[in-house]
Amino acid sequence: MSLLACAAIAGCSAQPRSLSFFAAHLDAAKSVVADCRSSAHRGPECEPAEAAVAAAARDARMREFHKAF
Repeated sequence: MSLLACAAIAGCSAQPRSLSFFAAHLDAAKSVVADCRSSAHRGPECEPAEAAVAAAARDARMREFHKAF
């Protein structure tokens, strides 16, 4: 019985974190992006982490742009 429970747990993988998660946790996004670029991390989290980091950079540039007016 315990072997069945272990097999069931091992067979289930956690859902990849989403863009909204990474947007709210930018440090985690930056860490995942760094790992993806160094090939230490592969999988479905690379793209949303990259998108969150890019969106944060875009928003920072826009804030600086709006300060000029």
